[in-house]
Amino acid sequence: MRSSVHLALGSFVAGLTCAGVLFLFTFNARPPADAAAQLDDASPFVRCRDVRCTLDQRFVDTLAVNAAPLREQARLIPFIDDGVPRGVFVYGLRTDSLPKLVGLKNGDLLTDVDGAPVVDVAGVDAAFEHLRTTGTSRFAIERDGQTTVLQVDIE
Repeated sequence: MRSSVHLALGSFVAGLTCAGVLFLFTFNARPPADAAAQLDDASPFVRCRDVRCTLDQRFVDTLAVNAAPLREQARLIPFIDDGVPRGVFVYGLRTDSLPKLVGLKNGDLLTDVDGAPVVDVAGVDAAFEHLRTTGTSRFAIERDGQTTVLQVDIE
């Protein structure tokens, strides 16, 4: 039986401010088995054609409740050029991970989402929340010196 202290420590709420807007995220210490299991095989929930992907709404809602398994599918590191943040490098992508399914590759530099610069990992979290609430987002990435825009929609 879990104590009330253990339950209180099992989940917490974190705030993130982006462009003056406060986003609240709930994180659970133990991800629900269904979220982790769905993320292990996300391919049924993702449909892509070229640089445009569609995610299943129920799948995104599951991730919104607990994004911890998603954070384990890639490593993100801020890129600073001459003291100026330029984006977030994506690397360590797991095979068949959601980021890989939507078209990201190791070494991609995520620079902005819907025209808003992404300068740190918190910006990636805010971008996911923005996608979830608006239903569509355009992710600008630099790959091999070229800029590519990936569009992700939720249905």
